[in-house]
Amino acid sequence: MNSLVLRKTALGRDLAAKSAVVSTTGHLLPQQKPARLRRKGPVLWAAMALLVLAADFLLACLAWLAVDFVMG
Repeated sequence: MNSLVLRKTALGRDLAAKSAVVSTTGHLLPQQKPARLRRKGPVLWAAMALLVLAADFLLACLAWLAVDFVMG
């Protein structure tokens, strides 16, 4: 067998050994903690900025109508 096949086989065995089974208490072992979710980044920040701008615009319109009602 060539060395690449041997390395792949050894890597597969290492990965299988690292994927531990749930312990007898039913809790996940430290190696089995789920991976952290990646941060959404610019898309989430852009959506948040648009939401804040929309709320600001709505409040400005309500203030304009309130002033118009009081002065009118």
